[in-house]
Amino acid sequence: MVIFELYRPSSLDDALVFLEKNAPDVKPMAGGTELLVLLRDRAIKPPKYILDLSPLGKELSYVKVENGYVRIGALTTIWELSRSLLHSDVRYAGFVDVFRKFGTMALRFEATIGGNIMTATQYSDYATLLLVYDAGVKLASTRGTRTLPLEEFLVDKRATASRPDELLVEIFFPEPPRSASSAFVKFDRREVLIAGIVTSAVYLVLEGDVIRDVRVSFDMVREKRIPSRARVTESYLRGKRLVEEAVHEVVEKVLPSEMVRTTDWWATAEYRLEMSKVALKRALYKSYERIVRGVV
Repeated sequence: MVIFELYRPSSLDDALVFLEKNAPDVKPMAGGTELLVLLRDRAIKPPKYILDLSPLGKELSYVKVENGYVRIGALTTIWELSRSLLHSDVRYAGFVDVFRKFGTMALRFEATIGGNIMTATQYSDYATLLLVYDAGVKLASTRGTRTLPLEEFLVDKRATASRPDELLVEIFFPEPPRSASSAFVKFDRREVLIAGIVTSAVYLVLEGDVIRDVRVSFDMVREKRIPSRARVTESYLRGKRLVEEAVHEVVEKVLPSEMVRTTDWWATAEYRLEMSKVALKRALYKSYERIVRGVV
């Protein structure tokens, strides 16, 4: 039997005071779709307290554009994301791709974007996508707030730069230009309720038919066990025309130079590398077509 005390705060300030008094013996819980499973399976040590964040939905559930930045409240559910501008503007098309591959409909109503990021595993699909948007995170405590690039926030598998008395309250990234779009690709043995053998995201900005800017991420890059940017691949693509020769060169020679894939019971390292090449190629062409056609 897993035993803990549940605390439901009346406000964000109340939650932060509770964390200050009881950290590190507290585990914040948003939708609970990850934490409750880990506790049930005894994959983590039960905390003394669980801080139920659901009462803070009105404060921390939103998607808005403000001062040139897209801002997403950490308690925004996956379903709420699908009803926002992130699913109606081609510049954010990758969010539509992630939604289509994300769990079941029931999970989409409960899981939050903040929880998906805090999980910090190779299966954090929204982290993979947000990395290519150069996203940052806002953390709050009784001492105030601080911001970090998402890339620095994700430290290792199930490890973030969040302090025990801090809460993730917002994710933000610069509003993309009109000539931008993105794509997210995820492969597994089936189409629904998948963890993902390989996942990749691409953010693309065109100037005519030339790649003005590009960012690429994968569920794992080199020896990292968390979503990360493929910066060597990005550097090669910038300034080039998105033609077959350039794409062939990048997927066959450049990408393999910075990827270290692993073998496990799901797939071999060689298979994962080959599927990483396919994922990058598809995400590049998909982003390109979205910019040209102006539709998701």
